[in-house]
Amino acid sequence: MRPTFEGIEGGLGRILAVALRVIRQLKRDRRTVGLITFAPIFLMVLFGYALSGEMSGIGLGLVDEGGQEGLRGHLEGVDDFEILHLGSASDAELLIEEGRLNGAIVLRPGQVVVMLDGSSPQIAASLMDQVRIGLERPMPLDLRYIHGYDLEMMDSVGPAVLGLVVFFFTFIVSAVSFLRERTQGSLEKFVASPLSRPEMVLGYLLGFSVFTVIQSVTTMAVVVFVFGVPMEGSPATALAVVLLLGAAALVMGAFFSNFAKTEFQVVQFIPLVILPQVVLTGVWWPIQSIPESIRPVSSILPLTYSSEALRAVMLKGASIGEIMPDIFALSLFLLIGFVAATLALRREVG
Repeated sequence: MRPTFEGIEGGLGRILAVALRVIRQLKRDRRTVGLITFAPIFLMVLFGYALSGEMSGIGLGLVDEGGQEGLRGHLEGVDDFEILHLGSASDAELLIEEGRLNGAIVLRPGQVVVMLDGSSPQIAASLMDQVRIGLERPMPLDLRYIHGYDLEMMDSVGPAVLGLVVFFFTFIVSAVSFLRERTQGSLEKFVASPLSRPEMVLGYLLGFSVFTVIQSVTTMAVVVFVFGVPMEGSPATALAVVLLLGAAALVMGAFFSNFAKTEFQVVQFIPLVILPQVVLTGVWWPIQSIPESIRPVSSILPLTYSSEALRAVMLKGASIGEIMPDIFALSLFLLIGFVAATLALRREVG
């Protein structure tokens, strides 16, 4: 028998009755109960574990032209560095330019040349710390920035945050819009028409893309003109990356909307879909700082590739050909999301 509060005085009894009704509703919504119970545990473990790691996997070129044996031995003994021995400073500079090394050290008698990719201030700072620790005696360093001289933290994270903002809002708007179309019966009407399901998804994708373009352009303008993040490469190339990411977010939102019955349930996808990408894709801190045991997860998240591509274009002036691997990865996410959304639509209204 359900408890009542008839014996409790007026206002308090009514308040308790409302509270009991809310509890009953929540108990029937297993998705919400699971979110309240397990999502905080999942997120705390994810954040705590991701933030507990130290830098590792830093690509460092080492050019030994004689001298500074103590520094060479120290650098070779640092587990965080992946040392590549090179024959000349020009080779090291080329590899940094291509993004294959995070920095390089040229050891000469009485001189140490440090070449850095400053587009990641955290990695550059970690490398400089180890150089200073390894020096046998204080001496001036010949410091050369191949990319990103004197970048501030916002300059480094700005390109990645640009992708994050577009992905977040596009995913949420797409998921909610598809949910409304389904709950209002619009999708069933389209099914009764000559339209195929892929054509339906493509039509929605094209329609939402208009708003994605507006959102992408305005967000990029804020990042560049308000916060002063550099745009060394082509704005059109950067915009193409953002639009491709937005399209992937659109089809992902369409897919996940099939697993929600209310808009509140759509919001529940945020900790499961969005927050892991905030932590594991190099938006706020380098992927090299993520523990190696969970680092492979980064390779299956689209924001990893948009962050790398946007940093390369905006901070290093990379062309579209130089970021083609990232373009390919984002295109693959778009294709997989489109197929998944189409199949889920078929199951839902077919």
